[in-house]
Amino acid sequence: MRRGRFPRPDPTLLFQAFAATIVRSIVAGLALLSLCIQLRANEIQKGEYLARAADCIGCHTSNPSRPFAGGYRVPTPFGDVYSSNITPDQDTGIGRYSEDEFLRAVREGVRRDGTDLYPAMPYDSFAKMRREDVVAIRTYLLTQPPITQPRPENILPFPFNQRWALRLWKLANYRPGSFTPNRNRTETWNRGSYLVDVLGHCGACHTPRNMTFGEDEDRKLAGGAAGVWQAFNITGDKTMGIGAWSDDELFLFLKTGAVAGKAYASGPMAETVMNSLQHLSDDDIRAIVAYLRDVPPQSGDEQQPRFSWGGTINVGIAEPGNVAQGSTHAAGDLYGSLCSGCHGIDGSGSPDSSYASLTRNSTLGAATPENVVMTILTGVKAGDVAGRKSMAAFADWLDDGQVASLANYVTSRFGNPELSVTAADVHQMRAGSTTEQTVILLAGQTLVMIGAGLSLGLLLLLARRLRLAARLSGFTSAHRDTR
Repeated sequence: MRRGRFPRPDPTLLFQAFAATIVRSIVAGLALLSLCIQLRANEIQKGEYLARAADCIGCHTSNPSRPFAGGYRVPTPFGDVYSSNITPDQDTGIGRYSEDEFLRAVREGVRRDGTDLYPAMPYDSFAKMRREDVVAIRTYLLTQPPITQPRPENILPFPFNQRWALRLWKLANYRPGSFTPNRNRTETWNRGSYLVDVLGHCGACHTPRNMTFGEDEDRKLAGGAAGVWQAFNITGDKTMGIGAWSDDELFLFLKTGAVAGKAYASGPMAETVMNSLQHLSDDDIRAIVAYLRDVPPQSGDEQQPRFSWGGTINVGIAEPGNVAQGSTHAAGDLYGSLCSGCHGIDGSGSPDSSYASLTRNSTLGAATPENVVMTILTGVKAGDVAGRKSMAAFADWLDDGQVASLANYVTSRFGNPELSVTAADVHQMRAGSTTEQTVILLAGQTLVMIGAGLSLGLLLLLARRLRLAARLSGFTSAHRDTR
């Protein structure tokens, strides 16, 4: 049988086929590259949004020109803690952190070197963050410019400057786990729960502390402290909390920090609106409102809502006598020269709320004067959110007596007339604490020392018993050998 001969391939056709294969490979490669780029862009965008929701920039930025470089002072009842650098810098930031090491730092409060972090970093809330959310935040942070900036040393008295004490705190208050949606609730409610309790860590400020200085779970969101500032009750109670607010008012306050006739955010809350809440989607803000509506109401000692105080005395009348510190005439002069230009002689502010009204304002109607005093001392950083204007700080302009006089003047005319503050109170707040926090500090020192003493005593007792058991064992063995 004669073998057939294969036809010689046409070189042109071969070249065309080869070229088509190359083109298809290039197109497929470009499509895959484009998909990878898009996925990474989506991951970075997601991470940026989640970082906003968690307000990372608020606590990790001390200088606006150096975002995420740390050094932000976080006042606590036990002293000052400074935030760490979370830029990609290799030496002072998170540039050397692996994915798992970053997860451990965020959710467990443990640094790369194994050292426990102070709970000024709210890892007790972040413990329930989804892994993919933490990874997305890390992806976003690694795209930021690396900034070399070492963290300042914390200013903490003994024994709180001892990291081993954090093990005791974690043992009492840290609860690892994962966020589990409630199947009996709506998707919106569950989203709000995740934003409030986990990402937004609202309880870190708005929940009072228990005797071990962890969040009091029985008084959830019933009001707490952010340094000297008082974080108000945000449960459904109609007097102490937000029960008398409408959904629209809550939405507006979270988005802008201002609701005429109710409240104007100041201090850490104003910064949270500026850095975080204003950037959240409307759906997420509504989810927060839906969840807060369902938080069990927690009552307190106040007899009427903070926003209900409308002012009882004409501010234009300067009555003789003293208002806790200094004469009313002197305080009225201070108000007229420093405050009336923005807030008005009658305290009504501006119609568009760009300048806050002092009447029906929860800051002046509170039962404690800390927020009024701190607003005068440190001003308000509003960031021009929804047109709101920032307020200048008067800490360098006014002495303690003048601040006390002005605080008493505005509360007596526009807010709760039962409030009063002294120059000594102002001096302590200016230094970064209150009398109550000083008591807490002393109590904390006592508790830690007692805990350490008990632990040491138990270890010594255990060691003694082990030695005694070893001696008895040796005696028994020797007795057997002599038989």
